This record gives sequence, structure tokens and C-alpha cells, in this order.
Amino acid sequence: MTERRKIGIIGVGPRGSYALENLVVELANTNSLTNIQVSLFEATGKFGHGPVYDIFQASTNWINITERVLELKRRGPIDVNTLKIPLFPSYHEWVGKDFKTIPTYTADTYPPRAQIGEYLSQRFESLIEPLINSNIAFLYEEKIIEVKLLDNNKIEIKSNTTTYEDFDEILLTIGHQPTKLSQQISEWDDFAANNEDINLFKSPYPIADFLNCKNLNEKSTIGIRGFGLAMIDVVRGIAEKFGTFIITDEKTKSCRYCSDHGIKDTLVPFSLDGLPPVPKPLNAQIDKWFEPTKEQILDFEEKIGSDLIQKNAKGPQFLMTAFAPIAANIFLNLPIPSKKSKLSKEEIEELVIRWLGDNTYEHSLITSIYHSAKKNMQDFVAMATGEKSVSLDFCIGQVWRHCQPSIYEQLSFNQCSDTVVAEIIALDESTKRYSYGPPVESIQQLMALVEAGFLNLNWVNSPDIDLTEDGWSFKSVNESITVNIMIDSVLDSPKIKAVNSPVVKSMISDQLIEAVHDDLGVTTDSNGYLIPKNKDTKIPIALLGRLAKGTIIGVDAILECYGERPRKWAKQAADNHTDWLNKTMF
Repeated sequence: MTERRKIGIIGVGPRGSYALENLVVELANTNSLTNIQVSLFEATGKFGHGPVYDIFQASTNWINITERVLELKRRGPIDVNTLKIPLFPSYHEWVGKDFKTIPTYTADTYPPRAQIGEYLSQRFESLIEPLINSNIAFLYEEKIIEVKLLDNNKIEIKSNTTTYEDFDEILLTIGHQPTKLSQQISEWDDFAANNEDINLFKSPYPIADFLNCKNLNEKSTIGIRGFGLAMIDVVRGIAEKFGTFIITDEKTKSCRYCSDHGIKDTLVPFSLDGLPPVPKPLNAQIDKWFEPTKEQILDFEEKIGSDLIQKNAKGPQFLMTAFAPIAANIFLNLPIPSKKSKLSKEEIEELVIRWLGDNTYEHSLITSIYHSAKKNMQDFVAMATGEKSVSLDFCIGQVWRHCQPSIYEQLSFNQCSDTVVAEIIALDESTKRYSYGPPVESIQQLMALVEAGFLNLNWVNSPDIDLTEDGWSFKSVNESITVNIMIDSVLDSPKIKAVNSPVVKSMISDQLIEAVHDDLGVTTDSNGYLIPKNKDTKIPIALLGRLAKGTIIGVDAILECYGERPRKWAKQAADNHTDWLNKTMF
């Protein structure tokens, strides 16, 4: 038998490569790794790691998850007939660190994203070379612009150069997709296009784009739209072009910024609320303060995982109510108790629920949003390093981070209405300033830049901006500042109806994709396969990743790329192929 079944994977970053890896493992385990062709399409050519973990990116781009919990498990050896794929170590084995032996008081490490990219790249190469040599896998560095389901249930794929036919199954793991420009960015784009002395960068990555800009020099003033994680990468990249950070206290990672250029007010970040990102705890010892017990997690999962509760939910209240007792109990038992905390556990629970419902809520136990960004950063660093009593909001954010795996597992493919799903995702997003916060050292660097006069936070809270012949003018009653370079560090959300990529637009046009909600991604089943507008139709196209946001809660982190979803798709895809083999052979 020479007939081969064709599978295509579009987007071969961490998620796509892990999906392939699991497909190969599943097929090998059932002796079904035969009569199959897997075509891998990656527009960037960065197979295995993708642009986010580009191995050549600036070293100032750090990962946002401590190495301590970056448990990317080893892949065992695969030996089927003449195909031999070697074992590949876990990330911890590869990097040569045994975190079980490292003292818990040691500061957590957050290496450059390029280092993680190197691991992912080597892991992919060790898998793909034997597959290519066995004529099982084929690589295509092409951008896919159309996926079309034909009448015979075969799939046609069009790239920017070629049309590929007769695919039996497709997996899309295409990650971040471009969206339509906002009205503000469109106006700024037109403005900058007509003035060679000013520059607009519509994305924070790659950082080399603006580091190599001819207008970036000691006299530049740079506006940064956004005050989150990408902003930190931008700030650190530009700061290290003109100077260096020197650690002054290894325990707390405090530092000072030194530059020979004597420049001031170089960086001017701003956002809609001016609230800074909140650092994660410094080390495993402090992080342990916020970790729920196994019993608490099991009880929490039972409550939020109930089909009946989900069906009857009118909003995310059931999730907040289940979470509040855990956060309140942990808050009241912190090693450094709040001097102001004389409230009962029940009263703390009420505060937790109230704050989760409205992050602007003010209380003596909660960090005020009306304090300056600098003061809030100072206070949060002191909390994260164990030098100051913890505010309730800081505690909530860290406990929520520990509960997120349970939230993502129990509430993906839930029984809630689409509106409630959207509200649950909005609730999770509202905590990410805390739960997805940067390492302590990143905030210490921001504060060092403020002290050096390099970073100006006077305009951080939603400034009025006018367009002038010299650039973007930030104005207030008493002062103004003009920036000649503007960098947009706000990353697009996975709102499917706003996505502007040709492949997604073509699938929406053909009704292969249906949005969960106007503000969210597409509907998929539990194995990742698309549920089209006609729900009685089954189509051989699957989608994993952030564009499935809504059906799946929690999709962006590297641990999710190496998580259950790619494994479940691989199991189903392998079963599909095995069924085909059995029908074709007998």
C-alpha cells in the first residue's frame, strides 16, 4: 500500500511543535506511524520556537515565568522500524539545574527568552531530522493565506506562493495574529508617515527595529503606549543601549542605572490607568506563602467544576465565591501580618469578592490606585521581597496565580453561557497585572531608571496627546513634553472578529469558524477541532492557542503550549489516522 494520509500543521512554534511531537509518540505507541505525511508550515522559518522565542532576539527580553516552575518534561526515545528519534531532556535537565536542591531563599531566575528558544529549537531539531529522513515530515517556510474545505471533505491550503491539495486533516497553531489598527494608531501611522524626523513603531517586537532606528539617539524622547510586560522589555532594551544596570543588593535585586550620556526624560510610558505591573515573589520561600493546600485546591475545583453550578451561573460570582475563602485564609495567616487587619475571615472574604469585581475599590487593606506609580512599585517590591506586610490585593493576585491551573482546567469547555464565559475571562484578565507580573528585578530596574531621570512617569496615567510638527505632545495644566519616537507596546487581544490575517478572514467567510462571543475567539471541541456555524457538521480542522480563547480559558503561557491541549489533539488525530489505516488495509 503506497497511499498516504496527509496532515498539515500551520504555525510551528512551541505549541505546534509539541503537537507534532505528541502525534508522533501516539502513532508510535500503536505501531501506526506509517502511510502518513505531515506538512509543517511556519511563515517565520523559526521552526520549533516561533518569533516569541526567537533565538536571535535581544537578551533584554526575559521570560515571565521563573525557571523553577518551567517544567517542560523530557521526551522519551522513539524506535519504530527504521525510525529512531533520540531522547530529549527536560528543560531543567538541559539547563543543568536541580531546583529541588537550590535553597528556597535563593532569588528566582528569569532567563532571556532566547535561551528558552534555544532549548525549543534543539528539541524540535532532534525530532524533525529523523522524520524528514524517513519522508514523514516536510517543512515549508511559507505564509498560509487560505484554508478551504472542499466538497469531498479534503482540505486545500494556499500559501503566498503555492497551492497544496488533498489534506485529510489540518491543525492551526498560529498564535498572535495581526488585527485591524485602532483609530488612534491609524491616525498616528498617517502622521508619522509624512514626517521623516519622527517614528511610530506599531509593535514592541522585534526590539531591534527601534534600537537600530536612525532617530534613536541621546537626544531622543520616546513615548511608550502601554505599561505592562512588553513595555518592560522595551524600556530595558533602550536603557541598555545607553547605559547599564548595577545590582546593589543581591537579596532584593535593587540596582542603580549608570550612563555616560547624562540624558534625562528619555522614556515616557503611558496607559489608560497608569497602574504598574506587580512583581512576583522574589523566591520559592516567599511564593510558598501564597500557595493553597491540596485540600483547598480540590475543594475549589469541585465547586467551580460543577456542571449544575456552571449551567445556573448568571456571572462569575460562583468563581469569586469559591476563591474568596482560600485567599482570606492565606491572607490572615501570612508570616508578616497586616497591622491594619482586624477583620474577621468572613469580612476579608467579602473584601476579596468586592475587589475582584472592581479593582478600583478602595480600602485600607488594599493598595490605592491613587498613589503614584513610583510609590506603588516601591510598595509592591517590598511585599514581594518580604520586607513589608502584604496588601490584600497583592495576596489575591498571587493566590489567584496558584489557582489558575485549576481555573483553566475546570472552566475550559464549561457549561456556562457565552456571556458568562466572557465575564470569567475578563475577570481572569483583570488579575493579570498581579498573576502574570514580572520578576522583582524588572521593577527594581524601572525604579532605578526613575531615580536616574531616564524614565519619566509624570505622564503615565492617560495623558492628553496632541500631534505637532515635532512629534507627539503630552500636555497637562502645568507642563508638556514632546516625544519624537512612539512605540506601541500594547499587544492585540484574541478578538476573532478583529483579526486581520488572510487565513482567519477566509475561514470566517467560509463559515468554518464561529466566534464564542463578540469579544473572544472561536469555538472548538475538547480535542481542539473546530465547531463550525452548522454545528451538525464535523470538519477535519483543529485550532489550538490564543484564537480559541473563550472555548479554552488560559492559552498564552509556555506551559500551556506544552500542556494538555496539544496532547488531546494528538491523541484524537492519531486515532483518526489509525481508523483510516484499518479501513484502508482491510
